[in-house]
Formats: sequence, structure tokens, C-alpha cells
Amino acid sequence: MPATRRPIVELLRLALPTVAQMASYTVMQFIDTWILSRLGETAATAAGNSGMLCFAFIGLGVGTLVIVNTLASQSFGRGDLADCGRYMWQGIWLGLLYGLALLPLRGLGGPLFRAFGHPADLAAMEAAYWKIVILSAALKLVSTTVGQFLLSVDRPSYVLISAVAGVSVNAIAAWAMVLGHLGLHSMGIAGAAWAQNIGVSCETLTLLFLAMRIPRKFGALHAAVRPGQMATLIRVGVPSGLQLFSDVLAWSVFCNSVVGLLGPAAMAANTFMLRYLVVSFMPVIGLQTAVTALVGRYIGRRQPEVAQRRAHLAFGVALVYIVICWTIFVLARRPLMQLFTHDPQVIRIGSTYLICAAIYELFDAMYIIYSGALRGAGDTLAPMVVMASLCWTISIGGGYVMVLWLPKLYSGPWIAGCVYGVALGVYMIWRFLRGGWREIRLAANSNVELASATLG
Repeated sequence: MPATRRPIVELLRLALPTVAQMASYTVMQFIDTWILSRLGETAATAAGNSGMLCFAFIGLGVGTLVIVNTLASQSFGRGDLADCGRYMWQGIWLGLLYGLALLPLRGLGGPLFRAFGHPADLAAMEAAYWKIVILSAALKLVSTTVGQFLLSVDRPSYVLISAVAGVSVNAIAAWAMVLGHLGLHSMGIAGAAWAQNIGVSCETLTLLFLAMRIPRKFGALHAAVRPGQMATLIRVGVPSGLQLFSDVLAWSVFCNSVVGLLGPAAMAANTFMLRYLVVSFMPVIGLQTAVTALVGRYIGRRQPEVAQRRAHLAFGVALVYIVICWTIFVLARRPLMQLFTHDPQVIRIGSTYLICAAIYELFDAMYIIYSGALRGAGDTLAPMVVMASLCWTISIGGGYVMVLWLPKLYSGPWIAGCVYGVALGVYMIWRFLRGGWREIRLAANSNVELASATLG
């Protein structure tokens, strides 16, 4: 990397293509939900509920495998280029193994959604979507791994190309398979699930093709299992994976159970609002991934003070972006809801939820950026424990309390969610400023204990 590259250019050069990769899966779900909304609110709600719960289980692997970025970036910064590809292959093997382990869960969807108390027709659609989408788990995990590797070796444009290909193929497939075009009959919610699998497959194959074309010095052909590097990936990655799993699972319970207590209209409004919320914070996720790579590189170069400045710069950029989203959510909340539905009650509730989302997003950006910076240093265990504790107590527990005590206040659960967002965001920036991450060493042969192995 040229030493003369301006910090903002360095950050955005990694972040912008990363936005495309991180957003691809979410954009696919947004497209599928919008197309399904042409068939009615029940199908769209089912895809939203089922997709989030399915990603909670896949997310355990995704959160683990993004540490490939950390490990490969630190290797890149040290000049150990061949180790970058070796870490990629440890991630690929681990992702394939975990993806196969999820296949027996295909039959779990029906009992899960019935346990949430959903109406029979909604639960049946959710189970059908779940059963199909979980088939592509291994491919999604390989896609995550290879994308993180390409970012770590400074090939962000390859990630962008792959994401655009995947989303484009998904959009065409969903249009044809859900609504019945190009000579196909309408497959409804099953068509949306298969279209997403097709899009993920396209993105994964494109990433693999491009990764194999980079110079051999980066080790992209070093496919052997290496126990030392695999152990490091698992030791540092699993807490990160548990963090994402716990986060997404808690929000799945929040949407399916807590908001579900308020009735079908609230659940539909929540589904549509979440589509905007998740898509809107994907650029922040892109910044997070870029920060993870940059913090890893500069730690590899023994320049932690530069790593810290890049993290603060990323949060400044995220803050400007979030203010723009905040304005759109508040001023255009009714037209945004009307893109999915014309039901007056759903529009009214959803408009209120968008205001809550605007507040939540500000502090969520703080959490996302600084947890990404901590991840770049390998500090993953304590953030996971704190995030899980706050999410399940404040967001889920507080959400239930709000529904039980104030059942007519549709925004009650999201008030609890906003309190959780504030607490988590403040904790992450406090932990980063505290500076313990500077002392972590992640090399597979290091004799230094990982700081992430303790809560100190």
C-alpha cells in the first residue's frame, strides 16, 4: 500500500467495495421481500422472519470467518504474504464443515415458528423458506471467507464485482420465480428462497474464480489444512461468531416473539421497517470491515496509533452518513412504508418504527465501527459477552416488559431496543479508548496470551 495514500482515500477504497459484498445478502432479501409483497403481506413477513432466524445460525459461521480478515491483514502488514492465502483456506474448510453441520436443521423451521405462536399459514411459509435457504449456508460461508481474504490483500474491486453479479442474478431469478416470468410458473415464497440461493451461488463462484487469479505470492493455492493457523482462527473467531449469532438470534426472537405479541399488523410493519434499517446500515458494516482490515495491517506494521486514527476517521464518516439516513427515515417514513403496503394500520405503525430506527442507528454505528476496530486487533471475547448480556436483558427482556405493561404502545419494544443500542455503543467506544487491544498478539506461533481470552 502506498505510504502517500490519504487516510480518507485509504479507508473508502476498502470500504466502498466492501459495502457491496456485505450488502449483497441483505439486498437480496430486500428484493425478495419487495417482490413477495406483490403477493401479499403474509408472504413478505414470512420471508423476513424466516430469513433473519436462518441468518442467526449461519451468522455463527460468518462472524467466525470474518476473522480471516484480521489474520490475513496482520500477515499482509508484516509482509508474510503467503500466510494470507493459507488463512483463507483454513476459513474455507471451516466454513464448508459448519455449513454441512447446519443441514440437519432443515426440519427445525416448522417447530420453531409454531413455538413463536405464529398463525398456521404464516408458520408454514416461514418453514418452507427456512428449509430452502439453509441449503446455501456452506456457499455463503465460503463467500464470506474469500471476500475477507481479497480485502486483506488489497483487492476490493474483486469483491465489488462478485457482489454486483450475485445481486443482479438474484433479482432476475426472484422476478421470474416468484411472479412467474420467463416461462416459469409462480413459486411464491419458495421461489424467493431459491432465487436467493442462486444469487449466493453466483457470488461465491465469482469470488473463487477471481481469488485464484491473484499472484501466487499471496498463497491462494495453499489449500492444505494447517493445524496451528486453524487453531488461531477458531480461538479468535469463535467469540466473534458467537457475538454475531447472539445478536441476530436475539433480534429474531425480538421480531418473531416480542413484536409478534402485538399482532400481525405490527409484525408486518416491523418486517418492512427492518428492510430499510438493515440496508441502510450496510455502508456502516462496510466501514467496519475496512476498519478491521486497516487496524490489522497497522498492528502488523507495529503502528497502533495509526490504527486508532483510522477507527476514529471511520466513525466520523459513519456519523455523517447516519445523519442523512436519520433525515430520510423521519421525513419520508410514510412513503417508505407505502412502497411495501397500503394498509393504513401497517403504515402508521411502520412510520413510528422508522423514527425509532433512526435513533437506534446512531448508536448502532458506534457499536459497529469500534467493535470492528477491536476485531482487527483480535479483541473478540469481551465484546461478545457484553453484547449478548445487554441484548438479551435490555432488548428482549425489556421488550417483553414493555409489551406486557403497555400492550397498546406499539413502539414499546423498540424503545427498549434503543436503550440497548445506546448502552452497547457507549461500551464499545469506551473499551476501544481504554487501549488494551494494543497488547494483543495473534501470530500462530506467538507465546503471548491473547488479550481476547480474558475479560480484562
